[in-house]
Amino acid sequence: MNFRKSTVSCFALAAIASAFGTSARAADQPRVTLLMPTQSVEYWALYAKGFEKEAAAQGLKLDVKVSNYDPNEQATAVDQTLAQKPDVIVLIPVDSSAMVPSIRKIDQAKIPLVISNSMPDQKYSKYWKVFTGPNDISNGEVAAKTMIQGFKEKGYGDKGKVIVINGPMGTPPQVQRYQGFVDGLKKNAPGIEVVGSQPADWDAVKAEAAASALFTQFKDVKGVYTENDSQLRGVVTAAQRLGLDPSKLVIVGHGCDSGAVEAISAGKAYATVEQSPYDDGAYAARAAKDLAAGKAPQAIQYLPNPAATKATLNVCYSQKK
Repeated sequence: MNFRKSTVSCFALAAIASAFGTSARAADQPRVTLLMPTQSVEYWALYAKGFEKEAAAQGLKLDVKVSNYDPNEQATAVDQTLAQKPDVIVLIPVDSSAMVPSIRKIDQAKIPLVISNSMPDQKYSKYWKVFTGPNDISNGEVAAKTMIQGFKEKGYGDKGKVIVINGPMGTPPQVQRYQGFVDGLKKNAPGIEVVGSQPADWDAVKAEAAASALFTQFKDVKGVYTENDSQLRGVVTAAQRLGLDPSKLVIVGHGCDSGAVEAISAGKAYATVEQSPYDDGAYAARAAKDLAAGKAPQAIQYLPNPAATKATLNVCYSQKK
């Protein structure tokens, strides 16, 4: 046999075998669809990075659909996804009530479902296999405990007025964080009273306006709980523009983002509660991989949520990058 022809034939066969192997591996990859509210907000952009990194490590073939916080768009995206028949669906609910018909459809199609980030009413939990994300009642409770600690450190004892800057009203994080915070104060420091609240939709500018109105309405406010850290920045700005010293207030946020860390480091806010968007995405991707592999992962997987004061900012995800 001609040595050159033999060598060429061997290389050709190896190339064909490699191509078939690559094709087979691609065909074996579990297909996962991630249904997100948006990627234009910083938290969700970082969530997507965490999910995509973990999905790649787990060998998942990923399709991402974005619904721009529109429940109707999300319902349409679910219908499109069902037609594509992925192995697993990961859903971040835009609206906890409007999503119910969609998750019923997913259940009827017998496609395993991971609910991520926002825990809906658990009376519908039979329609999903796993929830991954924050425990928002616990997040509110941690914020209340931290508020009480801040009152003591600043010499206010266990009595005083607090205002709350809410997220979008009626959403699971807003409802549950507020509930956890209010209940935590009532249980552990009933003299620290929530005297008023306004929504700001996770927006710093809206939070500034809301905080300004509340500071004007209620005199001698000692503490502010803001249900996310974008709003925390607005609260600090509002206080400064009204001639209030933010370092005299016990301002507690949520999220542990870089803006909150900066404010806490400068003494303009007291604390925040950790919620890593990277971990939020990674937890969901790992649960999807387990379901695709036929495993039965833990049904509820909560993110860690330590409080971060000036002394403990190292717990924040934004300090670990």
